[in-house]
Amino acid sequence: MRIWICLVFGAAAMMAAELNVKRVVLFKHGVGFFERQGELGPGESARLDFKSEEMDDVLKSLTVNVQGGGAIAGLRYDSSIPVQNKLAELPFPVGDRLPLSTLLDHLRGSQLELKFGAQTVTGTIVSSRLTTAKDAGERETVTLLTNEGDIRMLDLSAATSVRFLDAKLQLQFKDYLGAMLQSRSMERRSVYIDSTDAGRRNIQATYMAPMPVWKSSYRLVFPAAGDPTLEGWAIVDNTTAEDWTNVRLALVSGRPISFISRLYEPKYVQRAVAELAEEGAAAPQVHAAGMGGVAGGGPGGVTGGIVGASRAKAMAAAPPAPAMMRGEALADAAGARAEFAPSNLNVTTEGREAGELFEYAFSQPVTVRRGQSAMLPFLQQKV
Repeated sequence: MRIWICLVFGAAAMMAAELNVKRVVLFKHGVGFFERQGELGPGESARLDFKSEEMDDVLKSLTVNVQGGGAIAGLRYDSSIPVQNKLAELPFPVGDRLPLSTLLDHLRGSQLELKFGAQTVTGTIVSSRLTTAKDAGERETVTLLTNEGDIRMLDLSAATSVRFLDAKLQLQFKDYLGAMLQSRSMERRSVYIDSTDAGRRNIQATYMAPMPVWKSSYRLVFPAAGDPTLEGWAIVDNTTAEDWTNVRLALVSGRPISFISRLYEPKYVQRAVAELAEEGAAAPQVHAAGMGGVAGGGPGGVTGGIVGASRAKAMAAAPPAPAMMRGEALADAAGARAEFAPSNLNVTTEGREAGELFEYAFSQPVTVRRGQSAMLPFLQQKV
């Protein structure tokens, strides 16, 4: 009987609370605003999953609000270190569906505790292997040098508990399981919100993340009778890894200023190196005769000669100042007159000015599945 290590993964995942997307605001400059809400119980952690390239914007904008009192002590998140590097620093084998005997065999010399009901056996790992018998099938065993000096071969499948006595090794094993879980999705990075309260609390998390710009499409419809009708449609793309189910959606026109700050990757400062003093005897210095040069330090100082490098650099024209970025103009070409009937639309948007921007807020909940796009009407009026 094999004991698979992957069975342990589910225990940590069960403690993660869900914070569902409740509100989305899309802009024209490549970012989106997200609001999540959910309930966090004692000892639980809410996990938010992102792509590695989204972490800079998330760390710059993430806020957490505990409703009904309480507070959040802090957040933790997966570092930018590649998973392969994390696993290489841990003393455990790497691979899928490794039996427990293979893991223990790599830890020879470590202290181990096994419980068989009321009996407890402790000792140092000598070896561990998977054996196959004709009558009993596969069997995993571990050989221990007990504290009494005996060498005992124990059946792992009969053990009710297995624990490393070294506290550091036990923590490394937990990190190993977390790294193996992260290796399932190499691009995923998780942010964890840990609960510090004894009761259940409602959590609201908001952040900005890179998103495709929402696109607008207009058509001017000339019916057979009556005034022409102008229709405006918004095209939104859900490129996230989860569904937007009954979310409050708003679209903002204009391009507010936005920058990318490299907050996710560790930053190191280059320091000067202080060389050690030479311990040997200093050699005598020998001075050569000086050579007088022409004015200007070379042919550049002679009238009509080649301009020196320093002088040529000073004479070089300064680069032109960058042009100021201007807002893009909306130009919708009018189509040929045809006998089209206006669409039967249920336009439920409310427009309002937000400084130099303009926001279209949909009053009805919107659902867009992950990996899908939606075409939503936001304008219909007679012209």
